[in-house]
Amino acid sequence: MKEGPIPLAARCRAFLICLALLTPPTLGGDTASPTRQPPLKPSLVPGGEIFDAPTLLEFRLHLRAAHLRALREQPREYVPMTAVVNGQVFTNVAAKLKGAAGSFRPIDDQPALTLHFSKWVDGRRLFGIRRLHLNNSVQDPSFLNEYLGSELFRAAGVPTTRVAWATVELNDRKLGLYVLKEAFETEFLRIYFGSAKGNLYDGGFVQDIQNDLELDSGDGPKDRSDLKALAAAVQEQDRDRRWERLEALLDVDRFASYAALSVMLVDWDGYPLNRNNYRVYFRPDDGRAVFMPHGMDQLFQRSYLDLDVSWTGSVAWALFDIPVAQTLYEARCRELFTNVFQLERITNSIARACAVLQPVQPDIRQRAQDLEDQVYNRFRVLRRDAILKPPPPRKP
Repeated sequence: MKEGPIPLAARCRAFLICLALLTPPTLGGDTASPTRQPPLKPSLVPGGEIFDAPTLLEFRLHLRAAHLRALREQPREYVPMTAVVNGQVFTNVAAKLKGAAGSFRPIDDQPALTLHFSKWVDGRRLFGIRRLHLNNSVQDPSFLNEYLGSELFRAAGVPTTRVAWATVELNDRKLGLYVLKEAFETEFLRIYFGSAKGNLYDGGFVQDIQNDLELDSGDGPKDRSDLKALAAAVQEQDRDRRWERLEALLDVDRFASYAALSVMLVDWDGYPLNRNNYRVYFRPDDGRAVFMPHGMDQLFQRSYLDLDVSWTGSVAWALFDIPVAQTLYEARCRELFTNVFQLERITNSIARACAVLQPVQPDIRQRAQDLEDQVYNRFRVLRRDAILKPPPPRKP
């Protein structure tokens, strides 16, 4: 099984130290109320100050009237904003609305936002990161699904973005508690893969790899030939040949972990089960694709789901239709249920997060209790699943 996030090599460590030293100072004085958290601990890893432990930040955002109007008319286009984060003032921050069919809200409601700190101020970072997402969590009243999903996938060796929380005000209008997520940015790719030069594709809204996926970044082929080759391998009819082609183009071991944990968490709106909420990165060292989950705000809802599921994502269907890959998937299910999907681990994570969030969300423990009930129900179903029973011994 692949291990978790790759530790930074010595050469990367020197780069990150320089990055921290070169980050410009804040662009104004302390005009916000004091942070509710203890001082953040410095980290050599970008974002470590806010993602290494459950953390709550304060975002006070201000838009001019003209830019409010612009976001009403073209919500996906960046406009300038002033952001005060834990008392630090950042001007000329690029801001736009985000969210798909279920989570999108207009600017005058409870909008989800993407904030880009270096788009118009070259080299600027917030906690070493260029872009952050403020998710309104309208589909997750517990505010905890993204956090749990991120923690468990990364523990299983599947890269995905990290999670914290923030209270948000927009033009002095209190929007309440938000889920704060890092973006699939250069810093993220360097942490997990050592390089951001490979092509990174956005899966979009209910699209498979055969679609014309958006190329977000990378120095790889601009004609999407890497993605097209993977899509062609999926269509291979001969199973033995398909296995050879997929092994050459896809990190099948990591994909098995991704698929197994997706089903355990009932991530019904992710790639394996719905062709949605995912990114694909082609590693520059070997050209193989790594699938990464995104948008995990609706986990654990269908506790009855068997591990022997019908796949919707074409890569999952094509891969696990091959007997050797199905055997790998089943073995990975048993391994992850033993080492990652642990009831005590999950409930402890919930408790730690609640302790941080309760001062600003007094009913968070009641909200978390509903999620814990779902987790427990899912655990009970899984421990009786036929795939989790040890395989019969081989005949001598």
